[in-house]
Amino acid sequence: MSLIIDGHNLIGVMPDIRLGDRDDELRLLIALRAYRARAGGQPMIVFFDSGDPSMRPGQAMPASTPDLSTPGVQVRFSAPGEIADDAIVAYLQSRAQPGQYAVVTNDQELSWRARSAGASVIRASDFVARLIPPRAPAPKPDAPALDPHDPAFADIYRGFIEAEKGRGRPRGQPAAGDAALWIERLYGDDVEQAQQAARWLGQFGGPDALDDLRNALTHPDVRVRAAALLAMGALGNRAALSDLRDRLAHDPGSMAREAAAQSLGRLGDRAAEFALEAAAKNDPKGKVRRAAQAALAEIRARRGN
Repeated sequence: MSLIIDGHNLIGVMPDIRLGDRDDELRLLIALRAYRARAGGQPMIVFFDSGDPSMRPGQAMPASTPDLSTPGVQVRFSAPGEIADDAIVAYLQSRAQPGQYAVVTNDQELSWRARSAGASVIRASDFVARLIPPRAPAPKPDAPALDPHDPAFADIYRGFIEAEKGRGRPRGQPAAGDAALWIERLYGDDVEQAQQAARWLGQFGGPDALDDLRNALTHPDVRVRAAALLAMGALGNRAALSDLRDRLAHDPGSMAREAAAQSLGRLGDRAAEFALEAAAKNDPKGKVRRAAQAALAEIRARRGN
């Protein structure tokens, strides 16, 4: 999953950068590069309105704009007379798989246009929390590599269901009403907390939780994406069906594809059957194929055939 950054929109919510500062674009790029280096993050494409980042309003645009791109963080300026929003949408429309992109913006119109083009959206006001490095982080051991034969991952859905049945709040966790705290944890770098946040949203978040769970589908860790996909099934909101079908077909992590299949079994109808049938026949992972077959059986049992 690659990120498309609405550059000036993101600057507008940065706590230590102001639009109009002489170096506002460069400081944003420094923050994005640091975040990507720290989090091992996704590729980014940053779109700015046309012009040299050192220019101020009223200055003539030079014949060429300097290339500020670095590995993993590509920088693009819109053409003269074109706004960055239009450049972003045109870029998405030119992609064979726009669903592999998430647009970072608070602009409601651009959000709607990006989703219409097939991309997902992350609110800039949420994404900015990722760019602020944690204060004095405690050292953590490297996360163990995922072993597909490890019994802990034999059935991620079973663990989710147990958590859903218990409805218990682990000691030290936010109360059910503290939605903002759970959403903050969903976007954090702690994988376990992000999984717990996704589960909470699936249980208590209600209709408003769907957008946050959609945004979590851009998380670089497959365990968080899988938890978000299972939470979508728990929400019972059929508006998630397109996201589930897309992840079943395209997510690079088999754990996430399995979770998407399971949630389609809970929510799906005839329209979901085509995606599940394709996965049951063609997915390279046996667990995903079996999950798709079980989901098909669940949908058909509800329908009575």
